[in-house]
Amino acid sequence: MQHLFLIEDDLKLANLISKFLNKQGYSLDVFNTVHAYLNFEQTVQPTLIICDIMLPDGDGFELMNTLKQKHTCPIIFLTALDSVDSQIKGLNMGAYDYLVKPIKPELLLAKVKNIIAHNNKLTEPDAPDDTLKIDNHKQEVYLLGTALQVNENEFEIIAYLANNAPKPVSREVLFEHVIGREYDGLDRAIDLKISRLRKKIKELPISERVSFDIKSIRGKGYSLDISKP
Repeated sequence: MQHLFLIEDDLKLANLISKFLNKQGYSLDVFNTVHAYLNFEQTVQPTLIICDIMLPDGDGFELMNTLKQKHTCPIIFLTALDSVDSQIKGLNMGAYDYLVKPIKPELLLAKVKNIIAHNNKLTEPDAPDDTLKIDNHKQEVYLLGTALQVNENEFEIIAYLANNAPKPVSREVLFEHVIGREYDGLDRAIDLKISRLRKKIKELPISERVSFDIKSIRGKGYSLDISKP
């Protein structure tokens, strides 16, 4: 059974979500305050954490660092804060998704299912014919079992492009996700990072077994291109 943590101070909403997800086969630990979460004697690692931002004794943004240190699972924000700045901040902090209240239970369930399935796919052990493996926990990338030496920004680029493949990702979106600030239309930081990343990829001794590249698509951005001979 998948086990979730729900950090939500609205007792009525927390009860509604808990009962609904219980009926769908999930078990939950529910915390109505930051203090309750921090003082909880954990016995089971959660598969996913749903966290509010405006809590009575703390801030979900501030709690995020603690959550990431203690757990390796995906974290999603569920909050009434609907500003674009708040959403960008939450996603840039590493949240898998940012959901704005009110939300239909059926939509929340679909999000939970999709995020868990996607995270499992990215972190499952290599099959013999796997071309690309991304380990979000260790921030490691493997191409045909060969490690690609990447720094934090380079890992974020490959992971984000892989999450959206085969769709291209615009320079603006990629810039905000990796660099952490709004794209001004002139900054070429992402282009330089991708250029260095392409060089590292080309230096891997796998060219005879697979074609792997970050393609520039005019007017649309960047996408991962993976193909075997």
